[in-house]
Amino acid sequence: MIRLFFAFIFSSSFLFAQDKKNQIYLNADDVVPALFSSQASAYNLGYRRLINDEKTLRFGLKYFYEDDNEFTIGIKPGIDFMFNNSKKWKFFYGLDTPFEYSNNFQSERKYYKIALIPFFRVEYVVSQSFSISTEPGLFFEILKIKDVDGSPIDNSNSSFSSGISNLGILNLNFSF
Repeated sequence: MIRLFFAFIFSSSFLFAQDKKNQIYLNADDVVPALFSSQASAYNLGYRRLINDEKTLRFGLKYFYEDDNEFTIGIKPGIDFMFNNSKKWKFFYGLDTPFEYSNNFQSERKYYKIALIPFFRVEYVVSQSFSISTEPGLFFEILKIKDVDGSPIDNSNSSFSSGISNLGILNLNFSF
């Protein structure tokens, strides 16, 4: 399935070579897990749409399902701005706002996350249709835990956390 997806993206990049306003990016760990490692919180798939020469709208997707254990789905809209462009290197800064829902079947709890992630993006352009990037940033997250086990003791809770995100995570980018 992954090979079919890459064949489609690779061939479509040649069809639309004159207009590179779209970009799909994949977490490199999902493509080649033996070479790359990423956190479980990393988003699997993303899409970027160039609005003008310096502004890009973004959208990320996260999906995870493990039978009898956990189901997670998340969306991550955002925006980034280019502030430096050389022949092979592009530099951006931006802001993502992820929303995530997770249902842990074992503990019978549901998790709702909302966050703000200011980030810095570095992109190395390999060819007109392919590039590699990384997006380290900071996260500010609110987590709400809803206890749904039906016991008389309600373990629902909420918390705030912050830290460094996506440090060392590589994305494979396909432009078309």
